[in-house]
Amino acid sequence: MSIKKASSELMHMVKEIYRDMTDIITVEVPEEFWNRNFIRHLMPGTWETSKRDELVRAFHEGRAEFRFKGTRYRGDRDIYDYGAMKYLTNLKNHLTTNLERFIIRAVFALCPGISRKGIWAIINDITNDRKHEDGVEFVDKKESNESTNEASVIRAVMQEHRAVSGLANPPEKISELKKDKERYDRLVLRYFLFLDRELERKAEMKLSEESNEEWERRKAFLVGKRFNGVLLCNIKSHFVSIDSGVL
Repeated sequence: MSIKKASSELMHMVKEIYRDMTDIITVEVPEEFWNRNFIRHLMPGTWETSKRDELVRAFHEGRAEFRFKGTRYRGDRDIYDYGAMKYLTNLKNHLTTNLERFIIRAVFALCPGISRKGIWAIINDITNDRKHEDGVEFVDKKESNESTNEASVIRAVMQEHRAVSGLANPPEKISELKKDKERYDRLVLRYFLFLDRELERKAEMKLSEESNEEWERRKAFLVGKRFNGVLLCNIKSHFVSIDSGVL
């Protein structure tokens, strides 16, 4: 239950960092989010620590439902430490293994006016290590006005998505970004926030050419494509080791 509550708290904190931001590219995900001691501070069952975390303290001040009520046991420290470690491992795995799936899911929902080939060009430009300009191979050689306009739209979408995910320069690749784990986790989390906010923003936009019924259907579709960048994690019992100090 401590792990569940900690992951729920982190989910709320992540959402708050971009709530009032007009440009999510400027959002910097705090380094503390990837610190095991920080996760332990979020877990209400941990023993009092000598140094309080101000970010956690400020979060708890306005949310009574997350404050710990009960008895803390010093002998449980190793259990909580191990739980925090396993939670961080699960969270990082979540960001890595679900990246491509979430991109595909979001881009198809956000770009209904772009051809299927164009949508896959955007997805491949981010996930398959293609350089930025290589993603516009699909443009018809006849250079019709329609294909040229679509190419311009796709280039703009590519630039925005690459910038948010930390791939602003054309030669940069996801595979190279993964080597820098600390930077990768923070950038991918920020990218997940961007995708979710775009889905929410598009869901609230009512196009004049759509009927109410069409708009409601489109809104429900976009809302249904949202996801949580922060995994609400339940650490299974076999992950927990017994602290010898308790025995």
